[in-house]
Amino acid sequence: MVAFIYWPAIDYWLRNDEHEKRDTQFMAPTRLLTTIAVSLICAAQISTGFAQEKKKAAGGGGSAARAAELAQAGAMDEALVEYGKAIEASPKQAALYNQRGGIYLAQRKFTEAAADFTKAVELMPKDHAAYSNRGAALNELNQSDAALADLNKALELKPNEPRTLERRGLVYHKQKNYEAALADYNKALEASPNSTMGLGRRADTYVALKQYAEAKPDLEKALQLRPDDFNAEERLRFVNAQLAPRPVATPPPPTVAPTPKPTPKPQLLTRTNVFIAIGALIVLFIIVMLIAKAMMRKRDDY
Repeated sequence: MVAFIYWPAIDYWLRNDEHEKRDTQFMAPTRLLTTIAVSLICAAQISTGFAQEKKKAAGGGGSAARAAELAQAGAMDEALVEYGKAIEASPKQAALYNQRGGIYLAQRKFTEAAADFTKAVELMPKDHAAYSNRGAALNELNQSDAALADLNKALELKPNEPRTLERRGLVYHKQKNYEAALADYNKALEASPNSTMGLGRRADTYVALKQYAEAKPDLEKALQLRPDDFNAEERLRFVNAQLAPRPVATPPPPTVAPTPKPTPKPQLLTRTNVFIAIGALIVLFIIVMLIAKAMMRKRDDY
């Protein structure tokens, strides 16, 4: 842009009629010297501008490279700092927002991730990865409909992309649309048969459908690929427990009704009965004596 400031001045010295009327012998060297001087100034400023832009771009690229190395080493917070520097140096590079959003996604900072992926979509609206990544973040934020729209757009831009199919399958699974989830997982695993994430998620959908026999080989293969996947190991243990034959319950032996014992007949000669009998005899004796005494009195009266 600096060049456009000086080139009209050059044109003025070359084309102005008033200068052409001056002494040709005097003005020709002056005009030539002016043209050369202005050209040198323009070239110097343009060169300086290019150098500054190159230095700025190099600084951004260096930060991005360091950020990628730090992220690979697991130093996520330090990588975020370097990506911030790279974005400040090159704010129009969609890839930088995508990469920083990926770190936020790994840290489960889904709101920040979605914001970075949105910026990437704005800068590169034809980039399937930005839509796919934002769909994954929105799904984690329980915005299933928006996530599905992004993932559908990503698959429109790049059909049958395995990672996007796995992500859409997860959205369908959360919506309990298990058949649609299985269709996406099957297509993704056809293209990427050793995806432990795809195997694990398809197994989860089989378990949700209580199809334990179909879930078992997926989990076994996932463990072969990643023997340290304790989550897959735990799920396989659950599936095996569901497939184990149930023990046949032994029917309880028939209950035999107890034989009723005969009611014993009451005994007559008991201590209580003896006392009662003695008491009755005494009472009877007294009555007899009273009657006899009364009769004797009556006879004496006669």
